[in-house]
Amino acid sequence: PTVLYPLTLPALLDYVLTTQSSTSPTLLVICSSRDIFLQDLATSLQHHGEGRVDCLEQLAAPTLHNLLTTRYIKLAFCASVQALLAYLTAYGRPDTKHGGDAEGRKRVVLVNPLALHAPTSSFSAQGLSRVFATAAETALTTAIQLHVVECEGRRNRIEGAYDEDAEMDNGHGETQVEAAVEDPWEQEVSILNVSARRFGSGTGERAWAGRTVKAKRIAGRWFHFHSLHGHQTHHDQG
Repeated sequence: PTVLYPLTLPALLDYVLTTQSSTSPTLLVICSSRDIFLQDLATSLQHHGEGRVDCLEQLAAPTLHNLLTTRYIKLAFCASVQALLAYLTAYGRPDTKHGGDAEGRKRVVLVNPLALHAPTSSFSAQGLSRVFATAAETALTTAIQLHVVECEGRRNRIEGAYDEDAEMDNGHGETQVEAAVEDPWEQEVSILNVSARRFGSGTGERAWAGRTVKAKRIAGRWFHFHSLHGHQTHHDQG
């Protein structure tokens, strides 16, 4: 499994379309609702100028090549951490049928898992590790080609509380909502989740309280990091 970086959301879509194989399908697992995904895409396009818009318009044009390519690309939306875990678990079941053939493995791209966790009590090494471990196990079980992408330039947004994903009460909500994430993998993440910090009574839990670790280090336990800096720069300029 591989983390691809740095990519904005338009650059990710560009990358997926231009690298799509005709022998194995691609599934984009979007870690948000469909509406939020479209809002993020529109916002990202506004911040990257006409060159990026023109590039995506060419890719979205109903040419024969594009029509054939997009046949192999599917999207799934997981608007909460629990929904994502359930989706990955179900996807990894041995009796689940997946596309692809002997010539190529199916490609699955997990998009913005950090942003999904950010406004929840699971935004911690514990919470992220649970999702990353589940994703890596799913990739191993199903023999898929798994990529993880956290889009740069995205603005953190609190989409609303879920019963299973309570928002963090840290006193800095407005700052987080308005701050753009330039390099999301460099974010400092607490070791313990919010519930453990609040209610943990063990000596071990108290020792870890308040300590942080970079998101990149957490993901590095399961994924290799692969830079696409040349691709990002080329298309942002074009």
